[in-house]
Amino acid sequence: MRFLLLSLACSGVLTVQADEASRRIDALLAEDWQKNQLTANAPSNDETFVRRAHLDIIGRIPTLQETQAFLSSQEKDKRAKLIDQLLASDGYAQHMFHFWADILRVQSRANGGQGEMTSKPYLEHVKKRIRENLPYDVFVRELLTAQGKVWDNPAIGYYMRDLGMPLENLANTTRVFLGTRIECAQCHNHPFDKWTQMQFYQMAAFTYPLETNFTGVAEKGPLMDLKRAEDKKPRSASSRHIGRVFENLGDFVRYSKVQALPTRVLKLPHDYQYDDAKPKSAVSSATMLGTSVKGGDVKAFAEWMTSPENPRFTKVIANRLWKKVFGLGLIEPVDELMDSTVPMNPALMQHLEQLMVASHYDMKAYLRVLYNTQAYQNEVTKTEVMPGELYHFTGPVLRRMTAEQMYDSFVTLIHPTPDLPHRRGIDSEMAKKMVYRGKLSDALDLMTPQEVFDGSLKASEAYEAISARSKPLREAYTAAEKAKDKALMEKLNLEIRSTEFVARTGIHDHVVVPAVARLYTKKTGKPSPPPIPVTTPTLEELKKPGYNRAYIEVPGYDIDQAIPREEKAAEDARDAVFMAESKKLGVSDTQSYIKARRAQARDWPRAADVDSPAPRGHYLREFGQSDRDLIENANADASMPQALVLMNSELFQSILKPNTQLRINLDKAKYPEEQLQAAYLTLLSRQPTAAEKAAWSKSGLNSAEDLIFALINTQQFIFVR
Repeated sequence: MRFLLLSLACSGVLTVQADEASRRIDALLAEDWQKNQLTANAPSNDETFVRRAHLDIIGRIPTLQETQAFLSSQEKDKRAKLIDQLLASDGYAQHMFHFWADILRVQSRANGGQGEMTSKPYLEHVKKRIRENLPYDVFVRELLTAQGKVWDNPAIGYYMRDLGMPLENLANTTRVFLGTRIECAQCHNHPFDKWTQMQFYQMAAFTYPLETNFTGVAEKGPLMDLKRAEDKKPRSASSRHIGRVFENLGDFVRYSKVQALPTRVLKLPHDYQYDDAKPKSAVSSATMLGTSVKGGDVKAFAEWMTSPENPRFTKVIANRLWKKVFGLGLIEPVDELMDSTVPMNPALMQHLEQLMVASHYDMKAYLRVLYNTQAYQNEVTKTEVMPGELYHFTGPVLRRMTAEQMYDSFVTLIHPTPDLPHRRGIDSEMAKKMVYRGKLSDALDLMTPQEVFDGSLKASEAYEAISARSKPLREAYTAAEKAKDKALMEKLNLEIRSTEFVARTGIHDHVVVPAVARLYTKKTGKPSPPPIPVTTPTLEELKKPGYNRAYIEVPGYDIDQAIPREEKAAEDARDAVFMAESKKLGVSDTQSYIKARRAQARDWPRAADVDSPAPRGHYLREFGQSDRDLIENANADASMPQALVLMNSELFQSILKPNTQLRINLDKAKYPEEQLQAAYLTLLSRQPTAAEKAAWSKSGLNSAEDLIFALINTQQFIFVR
């Protein structure tokens, strides 16, 4: 493929020369059209293209100023330049995050909140890799080989997402990266494909040794042996509560580590019914397709998975990204490949795989080629393509905005500058939690199982001392819960936590302080200073989630001071943007304007800066955002909640408040006809047609609010055309 000459862009990002590569794709499509006696859709006009490109590449409609700048440009290559500009923007990374968050099921509080310590760093890790444009094969290998503690390697969130469910994780891995559904083979031979239950277990044997259920106190073996030996003795005050001590000690760093344990060996289920092995037999790792691998560890598995020689790895990502651009994959569904699967255009599918490999799995370079094709820049096909129907890609498929595109488009109507400066990465609060738990985890690792056990026995005595006091409190809490007395429940919960804080002081004195003191000595070579005295927290402090007590200050375990500095720098940069806006708009009361814009920035962040997924009741959820419990679980279909939000919620009032982009554009228009034009250009990136002007004139309505209400409820606004 000599035409695919690789060049190094000024930014240092490896790209593919898009012009010739794009023409080659158009030529392959044209051959298919000629063979099937079809003609291409008409080329789209600039008004359609500028809106489509913004929605597809950065996930929002363009501002009025962005639309006017593009439409007024006389440059012949302005479309290619716009594509490059959008791909290079932060908006691209924010929009692509949703693409991967839906596929990887990235949540801010995964596993019912159990994995929050890992979830947020993992979420930020995925965003960071998208911003860096990490090659796809490297990105996947990083996820599949991730081990260690989250503060050292946030990619472990990939395995923590399926906490304690290694077989389900393997099924998800195969579906996401190989486009193959093998979950049925977990229980029996696949009824509709060739995969056997043995093949499922052989694949799972690669990743099964990875343990995600570490409690943080020690590896299970030696410590549990000591506990079992103690359990055989007569119960004493010092041992009665040791289970609770272990549980509370584990709370410090629970679910924050992934590590391969050689002792974890996968065995067939007890009801295995096939002739090739007996039930409960140990299983050796083996690949399910393509070449076999040397070695049976995760690294060998990841190398095999991401190899260009793997017959499905490249095909799946090339097809997924094609679907993202054109609205339909060359293979549908994108994650149910079988040996019998035939792409809609086999020659094109093969070419796209070669393009992806030649691009060194540079997703941005690959997308750049697709966006520069004439096929993408044609008008959309408005006829619905039914499941199983062959489509020849005479243009993109007409589709509704995703939840994130719709929400971010409303954010654009609110913000005169939609893409505000923003610090990326975990915030100061999360950084403090990670430093705190990282220190405790590293300290506990220095303790022997015997030392942890002996300290836990002494700590157990404190639990015995407060058990009589906490029992009636818990009984009262249960009664309040049955009575649904929330005020009393909160009061009792704080009393219980305060009581248990006193009990946990035993853990502090006998386990944690000695461990942190040893860590201090290891880091400094000096004797540890006295521990920071324990003070019982106030009720207000206990109300704060994740209240942390201080221990011994250890060098190297401090929050990175760059984080608060960068947060302050981002705030200052936003204020500078607001100041520039106020000058441009001729605002007299600059401070009031900046204050109002700060409130807008706080209340209307981009979708990627909202929790993943957004809380129930949030506009994103009403628009159909995935709950990210299942792979690609979003719903872009029309729904009653979405219609009610567009017609009856406060969203409509929000976009028309003072200082919003939409209100500013409308206020600049002196006459009704100019307001009509401003509304159309802001919402639809085009002028109203003569017929639309006539319809508005005949409607009897004359307020800008009525016009905006009508436009945001049209298919013209809701669809990517």
